Amino acid sequence: MTERSTIAAWCKQLHFRPYACLPLLLALLCLFAADQAWARQTRITDARTLLVDNVYRLGANVDFDFNDTLHDALHNGVPLLIELRIEVLRDREWLWPELIAELRQRFKLEYHALSRRYLVRNFSTGGQHTFSTLGDALGYIGNVYDLPLIDAQLIQPDEKYFVRMRADIDVEALPTPVRLWAYLGSEWSLKSKWFQWPLQP
Repeated sequence: MTERSTIAAWCKQLHFRPYACLPLLLALLCLFAADQAWARQTRITDARTLLVDNVYRLGANVDFDFNDTLHDALHNGVPLLIELRIEVLRDREWLWPELIAELRQRFKLEYHALSRRYLVRNFSTGGQHTFSTLGDALGYIGNVYDLPLIDAQLIQPDEKYFVRMRADIDVEALPTPVRLWAYLGSEWSLKSKWFQWPLQP
């Protein structure tokens, strides 16, 4: 049975007139549209930690999903600052988790119309790289490899810890006229949920 026939059956069983079903139909369509929009989001995969020389190191992959708003803004000369936020937290039974360490990896992504190339600046290293496609540029940003996370001496062996990570656009770094629009719409977000996993060697 299709969604349309299911809704029609509900209306018939409840003895609704067609126009009385309109609010229900509109509500269901809005929920469906919201669900479809949320299905497009930046995802974090293959996250892992490894203990090397008494330092926990992080590896992960960020699969970016740029919507039309971000894509158009980038290709119209608006630089985008992408931030990878990483936290180490200690689990507590009766309290909120305690923040032990926090890292932020920041990248500036630009498109140069004359050369038709994408420029990525890594604020942590100061290095700059150019790419011929947006996919390659985002692939570089999303490839987190061997990133020092936390010293093992800060971790208590009898406690439970976990790492979480997310990615998003830094709205504060947008040009002022664009920033005002960004505050009003969710289209300027990467819609990345926190991805969480246990801290282990």
